[in-house]
Amino acid sequence: MNRLITSADYCGMTASLLCLVHCVGTPLLLLMFPMIGFSESDDLVHRAMAILVVIPAVLAILPGFRKHRNWSVLLTGSSGLACFIVSVLVIGPHYGEMAELVFATIGGVLLFTTHYRNHRFCRCCVNEAGQ
Repeated sequence: MNRLITSADYCGMTASLLCLVHCVGTPLLLLMFPMIGFSESDDLVHRAMAILVVIPAVLAILPGFRKHRNWSVLLTGSSGLACFIVSVLVIGPHYGEMAELVFATIGGVLLFTTHYRNHRFCRCCVNEAGQ
């Protein structure tokens, strides 16, 4: 179980960073999309990012919370996931790319912070149990 949490936290941190790089680079990439065959309305990238962010978050945060019982991790993780999912599924289609960019970035930062803190708290639980 501990390996699953650690692996999911690392995957979650990586996915969150990839999402942040995507969000920050979006204005530049949008200029290049027609040249590489994507259109602005292609949501495949956003759906793939959503899957890459949600799965590790669920696999790490919930089992991690059961170990360390730190409510702030669960709260920030839930907030980050909600912010990210709403940005991709609701805000982007209704309010445009820039609004989605802002909320997805906020969600990505919250998720990265959550994974980092979850990983540290889980390591503390292992250290305390081993002593």
